[in-house]
Amino acid sequence: MAKLVLSDREISLIKGLIVHRQFNDQQILSIFSYLDRNINHREIGSIRKNLKQRYVDTEPASEKEIDRLLYDYAKIAALADKLGFCDTDPISAQVHKAVEIMKTAIMVYNNNMIVTRSETFIVLAVIAWTHLLHARFAQSKIKPVYLNPDGTPILIDGKEKHWDLSYSLERPECNLTKGQVNNLRYIIAIRNEVEHRSNEDINDDVQAKLQATALNFLKYAKDKFGAKFDFSHDLAFTIQLQALTLQSPNMIKGEAPVAKSVAAVNALLEAPMSTADFNDPDYAYRVYVVPKVSNNSKKADQAVSFSPVGSNVEVAIKHVERPKFRMTEAIQMLLDQGIPNVTSHTFTQAWKSEDLKAPAKGLAIQLGGQWFWYQEGVDRIGEILKPAGPDE
Repeated sequence: MAKLVLSDREISLIKGLIVHRQFNDQQILSIFSYLDRNINHREIGSIRKNLKQRYVDTEPASEKEIDRLLYDYAKIAALADKLGFCDTDPISAQVHKAVEIMKTAIMVYNNNMIVTRSETFIVLAVIAWTHLLHARFAQSKIKPVYLNPDGTPILIDGKEKHWDLSYSLERPECNLTKGQVNNLRYIIAIRNEVEHRSNEDINDDVQAKLQATALNFLKYAKDKFGAKFDFSHDLAFTIQLQALTLQSPNMIKGEAPVAKSVAAVNALLEAPMSTADFNDPDYAYRVYVVPKVSNNSKKADQAVSFSPVGSNVEVAIKHVERPKFRMTEAIQMLLDQGIPNVTSHTFTQAWKSEDLKAPAKGLAIQLGGQWFWYQEGVDRIGEILKPAGPDE
C-alpha cells in the first residue's frame, strides 16, 4: 500500500482539533483513519509539533469548521451503532429509538398536506420524550417502574408498568428546565384534550409550543447522551407555497378564534404562569423567517436569512412577538416608574378612556380568556395616568 499523504485541508482540521478541542493523538487518529486509510500515529505527533515546514505553514481550521467536522463524525458513530459494528448498550439503543420517533414526528408535522399533523406530532413526541427520559433514568441507575406498597412492581398483562411522561417529569433526575417541564405538561394536556374530545384544526394555535418541544428534545439528547444523537442537520425546511413576510396570512392570523380545546388548556396552564415563564423560549419558541434578496443572479433568487442576536431583524421580530404582561404586573411596572396611585381601578379607567384593547391598536391581546398588555400598551396607560406638569 502506497504511503498516505495528508492533504492541506486534513492537516488544517487536525491542527484545529488540537487547538480548539485539545484532542490527543489517538482520538485524532480514530477520526481520520479506517481500513483502506492507514495513517501512522506518528504523523499526528509530527503535526502537533510542527516538525515539517508544511505543517508550520498550515493554519488550524476555525472552531466552526471543527464543530461541523465533529457533527459529521458523530453521524458515523451513530451509524456504527445501527449497523452493529459494536454491541450497543441498552441506554444508547433506547435513545436511538427516541430520536427516530421524534424525527418521524417532525417529518409528519412538516407535511402541510396532513390536517392532523399537530395531533400526530404530539402523540409521537410524548412517546419519544418518554423513551428519552427512561434512558436518562437508566443512566442514573433508576428503574422507571411503578411499585406496589410492598415494593413489588405493578404488573399490567404480566409486564412491569413503566412511568408515563407526566410522572417522569416530577423526578429531579430528569434535570429539565422549568420551561421544558411547562412545555411538556402543555403538550400532554393538549393530547388529552384532542385524543377523544376535539376535531378542530389546532395547527396554528400550538405551533410555537411544538417548535419548543422539538428543540428541547434535540438539546436534551445532545447534552445528556452525546453528539452522535444530534440530528439538527438531518431534516430540511418544508417548501412554502406562499412568501413568508410579516404581512402574509401564514404569519399573522389576526383575531381568528383559538380552538376550544387549546383555549381550555391555555386557561388552565397559562393563567398561573409568571411573565418570565410565559415568555420562556423553552416553553414556546416562535420562529420568523426573513427573505434576503441576493444581488448576484448566479447565487440565488432568494435566500433565507437567520439574523444574529442584536441585529435589526431581531428588533423587528421582537416588535412582532413582544413580551406580554398581566394587569397586576403592568401596574407594578408603572408604580416602579414613579407614577403614583396606580390601581386596578385607575388602570381600567385609563384603557377604557381610549379603548386600548381594540384589536386594531395592537396594544393588548387576550389569551386563554385573560388579557395581556404589550409594553406599548403599558406605556400608553402610563402616559394617561401620569400627573400633568406645571406647564401642561
